[in-house]
Amino acid sequence: MLLQLLTAVAALAGAACSLLAEGSGTGAISGILPFTAGGFIYLGTVSVLPEILRNSGPAQALLQLLALLAGVAMMLLIAHYE
Repeated sequence: MLLQLLTAVAALAGAACSLLAEGSGTGAISGILPFTAGGFIYLGTVSVLPEILRNSGPAQALLQLLALLAGVAMMLLIAHYE
């Protein structure tokens, strides 16, 4: 329960920091956005890849890995053309 409280406080601190940095311009966004996206990609792959490799055959694991990489590619395309 203490760790849950710690994550909630960290989420509030992150929200407060983003609200304070709102008017600072594109410099803050260009530094924070890749860091945040990388964190989400890392957490997604760390939690998804062991499940893929443990519960499926090689062909199914390859298809799921390709779908994961296609999702990352779509995020890159959206970020590039935004």
